[in-house]
Amino acid sequence: MAANIEVTMAETHADLKILLKKRPRRLSKLVGGLQRLKLTVVNLNVTTADEMALYSISVKIEEGCHMNTADEIAESVEQVLLGIQQEAGFS
Repeated sequence: MAANIEVTMAETHADLKILLKKRPRRLSKLVGGLQRLKLTVVNLNVTTADEMALYSISVKIEEGCHMNTADEIAESVEQVLLGIQQEAGFS
């Protein structure tokens, strides 16, 4: 998957910037995946250009979330995106 994921953290909040190719229904599945990771979406913005989409997402890190670093969050989000891609049959 050619996703570029950038995460910055401040206490119990994180900002995610995810750049990847546009695909149908990916955003709703991504939000569901974030919720399963115990990341509550506070703000979400989508910018598109040609075949690419930039998701700018602010999340609150909920109690019970086992991720403590920006790298752990980025890795978990990448796993969610890989699962969505496999489920949809995209390579």
